[in-house]
Amino acid sequence: MTSEASRLVQNFVRSVGEDIALYRKLAPLLQDQRMLYLTFDAEKLNQNINTQKPLIEKLNANAKMRSQVMDKLGLPLEQSSTEKIFNALPQSIAYKVRHQWQTLASLIEQCQQLNSDNGASSAAFHELISSLKEPSQHTYTELL
Repeated sequence: MTSEASRLVQNFVRSVGEDIALYRKLAPLLQDQRMLYLTFDAEKLNQNINTQKPLIEKLNANAKMRSQVMDKLGLPLEQSSTEKIFNALPQSIAYKVRHQWQTLASLIEQCQQLNSDNGASSAAFHELISSLKEPSQHTYTELL
């Protein structure tokens, strides 16, 4: 492996560990976000979302960097390409990195589910607020 390719792979591997730490910070924030929708605490909800933003920005930057690494290495953006990267590593490191990759995939799936649940909670919250502001035709109101 050339020194440039080696540097690229090191950056790729390093970003996986970084992302694991970031997703471990993000998951509890997403869990808290759902509870904040249910307690109608707008101030804490905004604080929670503002805490999430830099984590998500860094996760997006790392994902973009990994895509660029694969592109520079001439690899398509698919799972088999990550296997090629892992196979190029010394065996002792490759095992650890594969495990980290699986951990990252699991954390991503967990956070995606939490985010989806939050989206449903947010939609329900907005529907509730709308129904309180503008009662539907099926609501009995006093006629003047």
